Amino acid sequence: MLLGFYSGLIVFILLFIIVLVVFIKTLKLKQQNTLPAIMLGVLLVFTLVVASIYSVDFYFLKSGQTKSTSGACSLEYVTGNGNSMDSTDVTIGDKTYSIKSSRFKEVEDGQYNCTISYLPITKIVTEISLSK
Repeated sequence: MLLGFYSGLIVFILLFIIVLVVFIKTLKLKQQNTLPAIMLGVLLVFTLVVASIYSVDFYFLKSGQTKSTSGACSLEYVTGNGNSMDSTDVTIGDKTYSIKSSRFKEVEDGQYNCTISYLPITKIVTEISLSK
């Protein structure tokens, strides 16, 4: 159920490392044109922020500090159409949580009573219990 989370974590950490290496090499060249260095700097900050968000949630996941909520919920399966991962959106009250998996593809969209555990920052569901 956490395949999308792990994939995002790995991709953004690797992207940060690659951009950091290219940024350092660009700075060492000391070119007259500073536009590539500025663009790489902005990309470096962006990847650092996203990788940090995923890393903090990874820490919460491994230390067992997930949050829980329960109540009447609405399930809606969302297809990625090849552009992104299929997911299931779980709405409890006015908050929406995401399950990045096709695991609940067979579950009919609709209203359920559910209990979920989720990661505090990204709101990605780690466990769910459904009942009609």
